[in-house]
Amino acid sequence: TTMAGVPWDPTQSQSDFMLRDTCIVLSPDDDVVGSSSKKAAHVFSPGQPRGVLHRAFSVFLFDESSGELLLQKRAASKITFPNVWTNTCCSHPLHGMEVDEVDGPEDVKDGSVKGAKNAAIRKLGHELGIEADELKVEDFKFLTRLHYWAADTVTHGEKSPWGEHEIDYVLFMTVPSKESVT
Repeated sequence: TTMAGVPWDPTQSQSDFMLRDTCIVLSPDDDVVGSSSKKAAHVFSPGQPRGVLHRAFSVFLFDESSGELLLQKRAASKITFPNVWTNTCCSHPLHGMEVDEVDGPEDVKDGSVKGAKNAAIRKLGHELGIEADELKVEDFKFLTRLHYWAADTVTHGEKSPWGEHEIDYVLFMTVPSKESVT
């Protein structure tokens, strides 16, 4: 997947992604009001003590044969919450992707949220090496969305300059077995 015609480069650092990726900035009602670099969206400062409200997604991938939930440990290079065990994959839909990742109110209302699902497919490839042709947008189940914020005080201390302030789209998917996608 490419962003604004620029191919994904696996040699990029986490800092490169934080500056290049463009998050979808939201109103408290989940209306798109702009965009921001991933870095700017996650900075906690006196001027924006909770960062910038932006859209995210969380994937929970289940193994049908065992009933297990596939978890992952976040990379040590992550700026927010490094080395933390989490759901299968979580990240952000982005502006400017060749496969559109921006959902509107009608997508939430009808439960299709193809933008968030397209973003999930992109990141499952990036983070877990699951090929895009192994996943179908239709196989993701959109459960709900939730608004939260969290400062990364474990990593950065009480006055953490980093954190999350997101409206998170929760996506479930079941695969026949974890071996079928890993």
